[in-house]
Amino acid sequence: MLDQHEYLPAFLAEAREHLQTLGLAIVRIEASPDDRPAADTIFRVAHSLKGMSAAMGFGAIAELTHAMEDVFELLRQRSGGLPPDAIDVLSACLDALEGAVERIAEGGDADAELDPAPLVERLRLLARERTPAQELARDGDVALPDLARQPVAGEALLHVAADLAEECQMPAVRAFMLFEALRAHGDLVGGVPAPDMVERFAGRRVEAWVATRAEASSLEESARAVGEFADVRVREQRLPAIDGAEPCGDPAAAGPAAPSAVGATPRAGASVRVDAERLDELLHLLGELVQHRTTVEALAAEAVDAVPALGPAVQRLARTSQALQETVTRVRMVPVESVFLRFPRVARDLAARLGKQVELRLQGADTELDRTVVDALGDPLVHLVRNALDHGLETPAERVAGGKPPTGVLELSARHAGGHVIVAVRDDGRGIDPLLIAHTAVARGLLDVEAADALDAAGAAELLFAPGFSTAPETTDLSGRGVGMHAVREGVRALGGEVSLVSTPDEGTVASLRLPLTLASIAALLVTVDELPYAIPLERVARTVRLDAVEVRTVRGAPLLPLGGELLPLCDVAGRSPLAVTGQRTPSPGYAVVLNAANGRRIALAVSSLEGQRELVTRRLPRSVSPRASAAAGAVLPDGQVALVLDCDSLSPGQPEGVTA
Repeated sequence: MLDQHEYLPAFLAEAREHLQTLGLAIVRIEASPDDRPAADTIFRVAHSLKGMSAAMGFGAIAELTHAMEDVFELLRQRSGGLPPDAIDVLSACLDALEGAVERIAEGGDADAELDPAPLVERLRLLARERTPAQELARDGDVALPDLARQPVAGEALLHVAADLAEECQMPAVRAFMLFEALRAHGDLVGGVPAPDMVERFAGRRVEAWVATRAEASSLEESARAVGEFADVRVREQRLPAIDGAEPCGDPAAAGPAAPSAVGATPRAGASVRVDAERLDELLHLLGELVQHRTTVEALAAEAVDAVPALGPAVQRLARTSQALQETVTRVRMVPVESVFLRFPRVARDLAARLGKQVELRLQGADTELDRTVVDALGDPLVHLVRNALDHGLETPAERVAGGKPPTGVLELSARHAGGHVIVAVRDDGRGIDPLLIAHTAVARGLLDVEAADALDAAGAAELLFAPGFSTAPETTDLSGRGVGMHAVREGVRALGGEVSLVSTPDEGTVASLRLPLTLASIAALLVTVDELPYAIPLERVARTVRLDAVEVRTVRGAPLLPLGGELLPLCDVAGRSPLAVTGQRTPSPGYAVVLNAANGRRIALAVSSLEGQRELVTRRLPRSVSPRASAAAGAVLPDGQVALVLDCDSLSPGQPEGVTA
């Protein structure tokens, strides 16, 4: 058994990846019961999880996945696809495995809480006893790997299947010894485990494919001589597979324990797992490097006449540190696929509960985002997907009556847009009904009758984000509490992004999340307020204005900045009025920074001075760091001060109704 403390993080990471793959395969199987590659994927995931959990000493997980592997070894050989109840059994197995893995992550005892026996019994009921043809296929002609080479004239391709004895304590050693014994008779052209990854093997069956001129009996004798094998079977592998069927398996999707060709490039060397805390520490050190670089650049500018070569040297330092900063930022990027892959299962289960039919489409799953953003993206997307299925998509009968196909379409997509990523949830359902929204808003006291009568589609969509607003007639575990869309907006804004809804009645709704590509660094306008530094994301800055060059107006006690035919609310870094304006009194702040805030609005932020543009490495901070400002993050400046990065969307103070320039 492996040292759990040392290998547990790797086990949890790999187990979660395998379970995501399993969930997606289950959805594919449900859509197409005869999807052979999906069945092969389930078999491979079960095989990998069995070996991993057994090596770590998680017996209950190993027992359940062993049963899954054994049953799917039979099911994937059948013609006609999987039995109808296979999806329910597989879903129950997935739930049990996910729960066990999370209990392990929390420090609990998975074996004490997971009883595999009922699920194992349900799995066994899915499969018949092996027929003679299946028994032959089990050992001879199924799951043929990609071979290092094909047999040449005079050679046979022999398949060796060797089951380890129960008392065997070192399966990897026995697998290695078996492979070496078989190489004496010919070329080992494939195996399970892959011969170049045998040191990771923790299963109970070793398989090998040998291109040889020797007799099968010779290979069997050598294999048995290795010892600690309960059974050894050697049969000739026919090419192509039985009855002309294509060899099963999907080598491109195979995990480390799947069959692979000898001599192939080991996939394990393509990537390296790095603990997230190490990446965060690397980013922190990089931030210090950027600060020191800025200091050196300032000193070099003062000493350029005394040391002429200093300027070019500092420029080279700046280029190298900038390249390092970009590289570290890319290292933190991960594809949104890790989030998207959970939704086939979510959509399937929820659609079944609601009696609806849905086709889930995933677009742009390879789009990369900062790891921190991806980690926080799951909950907002779950809210949006549930809303789309619960409120957006109609039942099959309603869709047919409306001239639509009975199956609705739900699409999750991601794409790059400049320095941002747009993640969208689109459905082709009933859309947002402004009349229903207006009636609900009046009933809840959010609008008066006159405002409700003037409510358009955009205004109705915006009302859905109001705290406590819901159109559900009653509260259920899916909807009705009025916190969903408000929580989505708050979560996305905490990431420095924004969310919007666009809807067309009877055609559908699109919810778009505009997210920063990375939270690691930003281009910012550095300002001071009462001698304290603040940073404003440069992309939010529309322009700057000297306050002594304009006449600040006051309407109903609120200061407004006249600019370009409109009056912009003027506030301080806490979103409050910065001025004690009486008559034509001259305001004390020196500048106003015009910002693009939430919902397409513009506001003016009063500041004392403008310090110029800076490239800042940021770190997330709790909102309690500064009670005077809406801070989304912090950044350390070259002089050691901490500048708070303003959350521009939380600054909007509201504008008196009916005010125009």
